[in-house]
Amino acid sequence: MKIGVMTIVKVNNYGAELQAFATQRKLSLMGYDAEIVDYRYYKSWNFKDSKMSVPLLPMSIKGKIGYWVKYRLINAVVEKVLPLFSRCVKNRIARFESFHKKNTNFSCLYASMDDLYSNPPKYDVYMTGSDQVWNPVASSSIEPYFLTFAPKDKKKVSYASSFGVKSIDEPIKSKIGKWLKDYVCISVRENSGLDLVKNLSGKDATWVVDPTLLLSQNEWLNVAESYPDMPSKYVLIYQLFESESIERLAKKIGNEKGIPVYRICKRAIGEKRTDGITNILDAGPAEFLSLIANAEYMVTNSFHGTAFSINFGIPFFTVVSSRKKNNSRIESLLGLVGLKNRIVLDNELIDCVDLTSSIDYEKAHNLLNSQRKISEDFIREAIC
Repeated sequence: MKIGVMTIVKVNNYGAELQAFATQRKLSLMGYDAEIVDYRYYKSWNFKDSKMSVPLLPMSIKGKIGYWVKYRLINAVVEKVLPLFSRCVKNRIARFESFHKKNTNFSCLYASMDDLYSNPPKYDVYMTGSDQVWNPVASSSIEPYFLTFAPKDKKKVSYASSFGVKSIDEPIKSKIGKWLKDYVCISVRENSGLDLVKNLSGKDATWVVDPTLLLSQNEWLNVAESYPDMPSKYVLIYQLFESESIERLAKKIGNEKGIPVYRICKRAIGEKRTDGITNILDAGPAEFLSLIANAEYMVTNSFHGTAFSINFGIPFFTVVSSRKKNNSRIESLLGLVGLKNRIVLDNELIDCVDLTSSIDYEKAHNLLNSQRKISEDFIREAIC
């Protein structure tokens, strides 16, 4: 049985690349012939806009200008010009490309919505994958991620798909609801998605784990690659947004253990420099895995930084912002595996954080394995 997965991929983002790979790899391990549909997300520099790909919600003039500057002009410069002058940019791009070339099965390239709909790929089952594939505020049409290009007689399912929002604006509710009704089975990655699916389509959805949690520690280590010149012991930071609390906590751990602090950066350019912290600018997805798997301690504000710390059994703290309202995904995961005590609020006194507290990883992994089985059972029942 051949399965095609529509998801966000090739956007220079660790979480996006690894969740896409994990979905395809898990399906393959379960005995299916699976591949990722190589449809470029609008954030990719070489995505081609057209009349078909107009976003569901109209953008303001300011929004349109920002879109073209950020995703067309700047991304094109990063991909095509900066590698000529920056070794870090060149290395990072090469490592991201190498990861997928070695590990991920892709369809032929679809650079535009027109290409996808004029000559759609042929599968027995079409699957919408994870990430914020159904986010209505995207700067391009999200209709392809509802699989409307697929033949009417083929099965449509979703795995851990996300809206990225808690409500849908009235003008597009009926359209999204209609698209959802064509699915035979729907699963979402956040608890809030259950209510959205029900309200929009009347259908029930299943809450499943993020695709990166479908693979075991050993399965991830099989695709990990060492980052050069790392010490045997280190504290690792992976942060999606700036946080002085993360830096202070990581330095505190490093000082107490007598080991250096390193930070995996989101980008290869323009990253903040901090005394006492060494930035890693050019890691690819494979190196990202190895850096976490070999860390003595992890401090993060990222969902995937948290998820991989748990999967690899690494001591960690997750710093969440007291000002942000979208911490539910991280909090849900930590609640799922009984590790909510690893949360540190960014306004908390770092000196009061108990660094001696241990993690019962046997219990956490048993709880994770139970949820992993539920998610695997959903996939089998949805596809068969």
